[in-house]
Amino acid sequence: MNRKVFVVGTGVSGLVAGIYVQLAGLDVEMFESHSVVGGNCTGWNRRGFHIDGCIQWLTGTKPGTGINAIWRTCGSLSDEVQIYNTEKIASTVYDGKTYHLYSDLNRTKRELSAISPEDKVAIRRLIRDIRRFQNLNAPIRRPFEQMNLLDILPLVWKVLRSGKPEKKTERMTINDYLGEFKSPVIRQLLSCIFPVVMPVYTLFYSLGIRTSGDGGWPMGGSFEFVKRMQSCFEDSGGTIHCNEAVDRIIVKDGKAVGIRLKNGDREIFADYIITAVDADMLLNRLLNAQYPDEFFKRRFDESHNYMLLTGTYVGLGVAADLGAYPHNVYVQPEKPLRINDTELRFFNVKLYNYDPKFIRNGKTIMTVLLTENEFDYWKTLKESSEQEYVREKERIADWVTGGIVRVFPELEGKIEMSDVATSLTFNKYCNSYRGSYMSFIPYGHVKKRIHKGTIDGIKNLYVAGQCTFPAGGMPLAALSGRFAAQRLLTAEQKVNGK
Repeated sequence: MNRKVFVVGTGVSGLVAGIYVQLAGLDVEMFESHSVVGGNCTGWNRRGFHIDGCIQWLTGTKPGTGINAIWRTCGSLSDEVQIYNTEKIASTVYDGKTYHLYSDLNRTKRELSAISPEDKVAIRRLIRDIRRFQNLNAPIRRPFEQMNLLDILPLVWKVLRSGKPEKKTERMTINDYLGEFKSPVIRQLLSCIFPVVMPVYTLFYSLGIRTSGDGGWPMGGSFEFVKRMQSCFEDSGGTIHCNEAVDRIIVKDGKAVGIRLKNGDREIFADYIITAVDADMLLNRLLNAQYPDEFFKRRFDESHNYMLLTGTYVGLGVAADLGAYPHNVYVQPEKPLRINDTELRFFNVKLYNYDPKFIRNGKTIMTVLLTENEFDYWKTLKESSEQEYVREKERIADWVTGGIVRVFPELEGKIEMSDVATSLTFNKYCNSYRGSYMSFIPYGHVKKRIHKGTIDGIKNLYVAGQCTFPAGGMPLAALSGRFAAQRLLTAEQKVNGK
């Protein structure tokens, strides 16, 4: 009989881990508290529209890259999955004229220089820093503790080749960095890439990936992306139990031996456990706060060193053909919006006018992410008055709609559907700490560390999830899943004396 493995959580990291272990010949069962797989990589339907809730662009769409190999092994990408690579990464309308950032970095340099000759020094530095991150798509084949010299040398070469970043940008956020430019057009374009509260290196990383020929959009979006992974896992013989919340990991004599299910309070047993859930859920719920972990404790305690991204996600259904519109547009409404202690002055809107999945009967979906850290506000509001909670979401949708109409007045009266998901929504459906959609992000001055993938005092338990890496996102979730599988399979070889 094959050895049995339980995977808790069916987000990207859990699916990757389960697939790799199943393909290695072990019997894998996955447990998911929600009715569908995917975790934060998801989408949902509202009044005839499909709203994508995750992928903005995807690292690993370029063939030959290490992450692409993982996506292909797991079935989420293949030769049959069409990838859309946009020519225009970001756009803004200023004084009646539309400007763009391009995936062609040389063209971007020319265009920005033409927009603002007085910013030529800052533009040259921007292009240089983007090129640095183009070089950092390093091959990572196994966990770092399992690497040999042949694995390490390509990584060292990539880092040395990329050059050293400027010291002064180390502690900058994107918002700080925008002050390097005199041109409001350039500031607006750069505001469209990532939330401006994030460290500036994330801006360089994103533009580096996307101008290197990677970072495309898998047609069909997030929901179909993970459904293909689910099919790959089940076709290889694995089993997924949805609507099966895990209440506790059973630890006996310092070894993980099984799980207790919340439904029916049943205990079932396996040889190994992989957790692919939020760190707070792992430590404080599944392990009942009995196994402290310094790596995660530091991230929970040090908000000055590690940023937690939460926000409100707005989906809009538009009764119009938006085929000629840009895909990612800067919008500044007439007046700011205040959500409790957070004031928002602008946002970027994504138009899904390139994917038939999101265009139905001449109608198109748009999405907007409003970055704020107001989980406690939303929780208190909903608990005190469901009606007030709904009314506040409607107020936000009206502000977003008004801003879009200000940029595109011809859409007045054509936005016929709005759907607002708060951080409370993501906490409910994805069990994410304070409703965060990415793991803790270290500021530029903080040393980037990776979790060892195990918990002290517990054997046969392996930890996956984007929270085990600096920053987070889909590619790191995938890597963490493969690393967890590789660590488990290495231990299995030792058990079998191989």
